[in-house]
Amino acid sequence: MRFEIKFYLLLSMALLLGMGCFPAGSKEPVTAFVNVNLVPMIRDIIIPDQTVLIKGGRITAAGPSEKIRIPRKALVIDGAGAWLMPGLADMHMHTQYDWLGPAWPVNPLKLYLANGVTTIRCLGPLGGSEGLILEWREEIRNGKLPGPTLYTSGPVLFGPIQDPAGAIREQKAQGFDLVKIYSYVSAQEFHEVMKEAKETGIYTSGHIPFSVGLDGALSEGMDEIAHIEELDFEFLDLEPDMKQSRFAIFRGLVGQAASKYNSDFDLEIRALEEKYREAISEVVSKLNSKDIPICTTLTVAENIVNKLTDPQTFISRPENAYLPEAYLKIFRLGQENHQVLFSGYEALAPFKNNMERILAKELKRAGVTLVLGTDSGTGGMGIVPGFSIHDELRILTEVGFTPYEAIKTGTVNAAKVVEKMTGRGDFGTIEAGKRADLIMVRDNPLANVSNIKNPLGVMAAGRWYSEEKLKNMIAID
Repeated sequence: MRFEIKFYLLLSMALLLGMGCFPAGSKEPVTAFVNVNLVPMIRDIIIPDQTVLIKGGRITAAGPSEKIRIPRKALVIDGAGAWLMPGLADMHMHTQYDWLGPAWPVNPLKLYLANGVTTIRCLGPLGGSEGLILEWREEIRNGKLPGPTLYTSGPVLFGPIQDPAGAIREQKAQGFDLVKIYSYVSAQEFHEVMKEAKETGIYTSGHIPFSVGLDGALSEGMDEIAHIEELDFEFLDLEPDMKQSRFAIFRGLVGQAASKYNSDFDLEIRALEEKYREAISEVVSKLNSKDIPICTTLTVAENIVNKLTDPQTFISRPENAYLPEAYLKIFRLGQENHQVLFSGYEALAPFKNNMERILAKELKRAGVTLVLGTDSGTGGMGIVPGFSIHDELRILTEVGFTPYEAIKTGTVNAAKVVEKMTGRGDFGTIEAGKRADLIMVRDNPLANVSNIKNPLGVMAAGRWYSEEKLKNMIAID
């Protein structure tokens, strides 16, 4: 521990001397966080009494408060008794065209910021937001629109795809960061998509197409899997009827699973783990051999359980005030998507939730790269943007992640994936040269991830939002 702290201090000073605190003659303002307990996320350590300087949206220095010189006109933020950590990334969410309109009580971009989410990645703009999301990405980058740094796929490739190679070339030319593949594409379409994606150099993420399964996705070189729940199909013997509509396909799979596995529904999670150990181990081993990252999105399965088993408690959550009223109305009528999908098969939901928690634990144990994601943003599943990131972190710790390991999925691991995706993953740790995405919190986040809730302030790409400003941003009239 002492050696690690000394190593980090030496590294910080070297970076400080090499880069300089602030260029001579520069007019850009400097922000200085002083006297903070630093959670750099380079290791599972906390470094007390540190100062971090920010200039031009970047961290320019980090080191002992007594050794860092603060410019005269700097904005000084006293972090005495507080902890400073990297901002979080929600690496699986969706935008909707109506985010900036009256359908949402508060623009979800602000909800993310208020919860310490400083990076979001849209895996499929929905409801007409395809034409807006690239504009939003630039407006956020230029400071015209408050929000997290945004990365995005193009429109989801649902299948059938008329011209798979052409669709990839078009999305690449439009400037999207990655391609999102869905469950329904045929084996030939998937092959053509992957071939063109490799040739054009665009990153691929998505569902595991029913037509190829995990083996096919891995052999074609898909870069990332969009949900842990996609692995359900690999160890549960289910056969989708691809002649049906999209909803009918999944409704049929729910019915199949409920029929085939109902004898396991009463098993405790440890008994399930033992019964499916060999099958899960085989799936995890395949993934580990290919070094393919997976988004978590475990809050989806937990929400399904809560919606079906205790709807009154679910609908009474305080954060539901930020969901569109149209969704809440549909839920109260019992017509919400998961209410209909699992109707008559409600006992399947806890089984599904437990199996995905077991998978998460085994994936972590095997060293598979997991990245934090919640599937928020659509307004159609009851997953509240920003707030859901704290549920996701909590679930990870419940299945055996340490707080450091859980936070790493939304910081260090997220940055590694973005680097593979765009060539630049310059966030996720507090080091000189990194993008200034930071959260200041009252209590130690490495003691409990719940300490990240209700931050004292958030910095997104160098823009500081105090606790008061964050509260005002998401206040509902």
